[in-house]
Amino acid sequence: MKKLVSAVTVLTVAAVFALPAMAQEAAKPKVVNHDVEGRGQCLMCHTAGAMEAVPDAPAASHADRTNDTCLWCHGADSPMLTATPPATTHAIEGRDQCMMCHKAGAMEAIPDAPSGHESFDIKYCTMCHPVGG
Repeated sequence: MKKLVSAVTVLTVAAVFALPAMAQEAAKPKVVNHDVEGRGQCLMCHTAGAMEAVPDAPAASHADRTNDTCLWCHGADSPMLTATPPATTHAIEGRDQCMMCHKAGAMEAIPDAPSGHESFDIKYCTMCHPVGG
């Protein structure tokens, strides 16, 4: 009986640690499965109802996204697919100008945004970095 309880305990602990990682992996976006050369207007085909055989971009979560942002998530080498960007460690209400604090050298105790992030519109920060806090 003790061995059964120990086995159940070990499996429960393993599941508690594995589920968040599995959920994050399941949430990763699908990779573009066709050549994008000459196809820079993603929404011509992926807008709801545009082409029956083509998957629609989710209207609610993709409403204000433009064609130039598609490969940020759906490109084969996208950090959204190859890495797990860290979640914010704080609520963002009243702190929605991320680069005020995360610009290189802005505040010593706060992590700098990686180089290349300077040109990103603030509204896209939470696409990769889920809100914590």
